[in-house]
Amino acid sequence: MSTINTGLPDGTEDYVGNKAKELEALRNSLLAKFYQNDYQLVIPSLIEFSDSIGGNANDSIKDFSYSFSDDASSKEISIRPDISQQIARIDIQQGAKGKKKYCYFGETLRKTEDSLTKSRTAFKAGVELFGKISIADEMSILNLLISCIKSTGKKKITLSLGRTEPLIELINNLKLNLNNTEKIKKIMSSKSQTDLEEFCKPLNIKRSYIHELKNLMVVNGSIDSLKYLKKHKNKKFQESAKKLERVVRSLPKSIDYHFEFSDFPGFDYHEGLVFSIHVDGFGSSLAKGGHYKTRFKDNKVREALGFDINISSLINNIKQ
Repeated sequence: MSTINTGLPDGTEDYVGNKAKELEALRNSLLAKFYQNDYQLVIPSLIEFSDSIGGNANDSIKDFSYSFSDDASSKEISIRPDISQQIARIDIQQGAKGKKKYCYFGETLRKTEDSLTKSRTAFKAGVELFGKISIADEMSILNLLISCIKSTGKKKITLSLGRTEPLIELINNLKLNLNNTEKIKKIMSSKSQTDLEEFCKPLNIKRSYIHELKNLMVVNGSIDSLKYLKKHKNKKFQESAKKLERVVRSLPKSIDYHFEFSDFPGFDYHEGLVFSIHVDGFGSSLAKGGHYKTRFKDNKVREALGFDINISSLINNIKQ
């Protein structure tokens, strides 16, 4: 029996026949929804100079990028593993003024395979809203995301919601260097209290701080988990819970909700609201997003909120 050589590396694939038609149909239907909500289509370049890819999130994004030397410029170039930060660059180039709404549909490439889908390439569709972000904007973005997922025929939907402020507040109190800050974020995401103890011991971190971090690890699940934050002495904890309660009141009652405050989806550049969509029968989240800030000339800060939908996972219907 002969073996067919596809010519493709592991974690990549071709889209042929019905699969290609389904991809194109999803592209058209999702972009139509984005247009109905006044989002402007953007088609970013597949490559960027490595020292600027991802903008402010360069450190966290570049590690996932394939990079190579460009003979024409004598500089290093990277292939995008993420599109939302490309939109942030384009927003700055467009003047970064007022409310701006962008949407996109494109392919991304990562160095590492997704642990569940085993893929390094993915088609992503998403939106990005720039300007001063309000609670109403958060409600609008989340309702659009839920509507998009429902339009694909998925019914058993769980929206995971969280805010980064409580965790950032606790970590800032520890006054760690950048390397240790990244380590403790990974530990918090893993929810390993043993690893947390081992990390804190040589740094002589106070037991009261360790206790607070452990509490945040276990604050997740139903809306009842917000009670801990609402009763906390820290106002940022209280405000985070109140904001999430307000947002959820505006969302459909026909889906399930999950709350999380230590394990956040996506790249490490979000500040504020973070969220992801999970659908019954899929082994990984179908969409993720959140609030972030773009910092540019004169130390100006531009707020943004957006999401991306993993179209490749949606088509492949990866089972748990």
